[in-house]
Amino acid sequence: MYSSEHSAFILSPLSLILKDGISACRGAGSGIETFPLCEYVMQTMFLKMTGAQEQKMKCICWDIATIDYEYRYEFLNKRSYGECSDFKSKNGIYNDLLDSIQKKEQLFQPALLINASFLSHVLGELAAIYDESSLKVWQNREYECYKSNVATIFASSQIGQPKQNGAKTFPLFQSIMRDKFETLVYAHRNRCAHNTLSYQINKPDLGILASSENSFCNYFFRFAILVLIDEIFISLYKKYIELQEE
Repeated sequence: MYSSEHSAFILSPLSLILKDGISACRGAGSGIETFPLCEYVMQTMFLKMTGAQEQKMKCICWDIATIDYEYRYEFLNKRSYGECSDFKSKNGIYNDLLDSIQKKEQLFQPALLINASFLSHVLGELAAIYDESSLKVWQNREYECYKSNVATIFASSQIGQPKQNGAKTFPLFQSIMRDKFETLVYAHRNRCAHNTLSYQINKPDLGILASSENSFCNYFFRFAILVLIDEIFISLYKKYIELQEE
């Protein structure tokens, strides 16, 4: 069976970080006295998940470059993925992985794996994780917003789509999900990682608070987007290593 030193890490779901964080909080309970823990716990899990995902992206590139020397040259000399944190980088690595799969199986399309059934499974797993946690008690309003809107935002039409209008690359996400990644995940990742809120006055703009989009700015959506991206890459990486064994 094909395996690299990175395989176990790449195939380890980010949802495990979420489960571990939730398990660590069980002893504290979910009473009102535990509410001050919320932001620290949520932010810690968020940063651990974004950091692990960025390292996974790099590991996938290194794995492909180890086998495919042509890709190695492109990766070392022409690719510019940086920390693999923004959407452009993730979309690029998504296409690198798909290209590697199609070199072995020309007719492969992402929709063969990334489809409505796949999405339903991911969202079902997240629902089970959230439902057994203190998180939904600590941020009940945000959790109810997530439950009410998750089916609309996380639509199967937003993932696994073919190349469109003569484009050279496959889209990791369509416009709605891409926008949610940029505003909910990437922007917040930068705020947390660089601690930019530490020098800003805690006086939220009333226009932002009144915006309907503000209700989506919560960790339930952020975790879900990160887990969805992770499961997409795990699914494709499994296909990739399966083809290396042939």
